[in-house]
Amino acid sequence: MKSFLLVLVLCLPPTLARAMDFRIEGETIHASGTIEKGDADRFAATVAPRIDGPLFTVSFDSPGGSLLEGMRLGEAIHAAFAGTLVERGRSCLSACAIAFLGGKAFGTYAHQVRREIEPGARLGYHGFFSGREDQVELVNEVLDQSRLVNALLLDYATRMRGIDGGLLSELLTTAPAAMEMIDTPAEIAGLGITLVGDPLPLPEDWPAIACRNAVQRMIGAFADAGPLVGTAENAAASLEALRRTMLDDKYPAEGGAGDLRAALAGLDPADAVDLMAGEPVYADPDDPPRRVALNRGGGFLGNACYAMADASVVTTIVVDGIDHKATFRQDDPLFAFDPHRPLW
Repeated sequence: MKSFLLVLVLCLPPTLARAMDFRIEGETIHASGTIEKGDADRFAATVAPRIDGPLFTVSFDSPGGSLLEGMRLGEAIHAAFAGTLVERGRSCLSACAIAFLGGKAFGTYAHQVRREIEPGARLGYHGFFSGREDQVELVNEVLDQSRLVNALLLDYATRMRGIDGGLLSELLTTAPAAMEMIDTPAEIAGLGITLVGDPLPLPEDWPAIACRNAVQRMIGAFADAGPLVGTAENAAASLEALRRTMLDDKYPAEGGAGDLRAALAGLDPADAVDLMAGEPVYADPDDPPRRVALNRGGGFLGNACYAMADASVVTTIVVDGIDHKATFRQDDPLFAFDPHRPLW
């Protein structure tokens, strides 16, 4: 891991900096401006006492500021059981992005995080640095700066929950003068973030992507699902056609399951599909799941993957014609996007 320097000063010149302003509008706490020393205490004293329900959210628009105060502000937000948000067209950069990680669910769900961004939001991380060009200002002159900043940030990330420490460390090796924006499904998932707002249009190749992601989950991170996934085919013309195709994939005619094939062929098509999937599929008769051919190899025995998606969930069913198994899973809409392809 690269070492990186610790910011103890503001990202903006002192003459341009202004302390963060907290403005409460309904259940939205608008937090704008630069993060300066004392902001966390002001939030705890004046804002936190007004948070008394599950929908209170800190909506950020900030260029950054003091790293340590950003962590303290994140801790104050976490302790107040408030969510965090960056809206479309707004920015939360540098130390603000650290504070953003403090978002937490309220009450019964308080063991869960609540961090949200809208498509087009600018949530950015980079390496931290001193505003002085001639020297690095240390929190504690006795401790090595690199070990100190890593320990502080990783401990903070652990306490905030739901954060991939390896991803955060990688983001923070970005050159101090640059900024790594969070805009891919992998980054969003790695920081425990939920994408909210208007749904993104699905990519043209979403069935193949969803099936590749499903197969990747089955075979593990150290294998490559790419060669196992073919191309998407057109959706079945009807539930009856879907039943026939899935029968052939899960119980091939030459596979010795003639009695089972006959029984499933005699059921209502939707019921037969549900039984073969192992879960209720709720397939739309006018838009049945799309079939993606799979290739066997490396111990993977899948014949085909069936994918369908709507604004709230992506469903995949990986069918194995050797062991006559079906792996059913439902995921959030980002499962239909390439994990490493920017969304905006």
